[in-house]
Amino acid sequence: MAGDYLDDVTNINIYPQQIMIYRNSLYGDIASGLENYGIIISPVSKYGALACWQNALETTEFYIGYAITLFNFDIGIAGSPVKDHLEFGLGIGRTFFDRRFDLSFHGTDTDDDAWYKFNLRITKRKGDFAVVPKYALDYVREPYECNRHRIGLVLQRLILNEGFVYLGAEYDFSRGDVQNDYTNVYAGLEVPVGRRVVLLLGVKETFIKGFESPEWFIEPGISIRIREFMLDFHLNKERLFDRYTNLINSFGLELRFGRF
Repeated sequence: MAGDYLDDVTNINIYPQQIMIYRNSLYGDIASGLENYGIIISPVSKYGALACWQNALETTEFYIGYAITLFNFDIGIAGSPVKDHLEFGLGIGRTFFDRRFDLSFHGTDTDDDAWYKFNLRITKRKGDFAVVPKYALDYVREPYECNRHRIGLVLQRLILNEGFVYLGAEYDFSRGDVQNDYTNVYAGLEVPVGRRVVLLLGVKETFIKGFESPEWFIEPGISIRIREFMLDFHLNKERLFDRYTNLINSFGLELRFGRF
């Protein structure tokens, strides 16, 4: 629900340099239709890590990527070498004691589809708190021309033994052939209630053109964690109002097999 403001293995689609951070991982997000999945392997750390994945939120095409750490910088490249869906990406990131920056550029250029994306995220930690400002620019040239800007800030606080809560806001606006103005407000938590069970909750409210026409989005969930294995269940909030609705919308799994 908080997108790429918070660290997650699925962010390698936005920041390919994070392939090094999540090396030796297997993950999948299984819904009723399409699937998100990926694997990152690094037999020898000094030679970097190789990844392949599919991001069903944006496209059903396959991606491959590679990242390596050089002079304390994480450097990654990624792309989709599929016919009629050529895409490339480059990212760089580094951690300086209590702060980290991640920068990336993605693009494709064909007769029917031409766009470029720029992403910048900075994380500053102090004690139990983390401040995460972000800026993203999407420039589309074909089949229409527009610029989309997203400027946001999220505050995260650690609680209860590796749990956390977060609160943030983002201004999302487009200019050109497409013109939109949105204000997004984020909130959520990840709270352990035992040795292996974690409660998950994400809330997002979107306002159109200032603070008009608010729309609420809520995602509750439960995570079961056993050593380096995590199984997350995305619960269907409609079950609260209709007992015949499926309780589980989808579930995701993650395995950090490099730590065994």
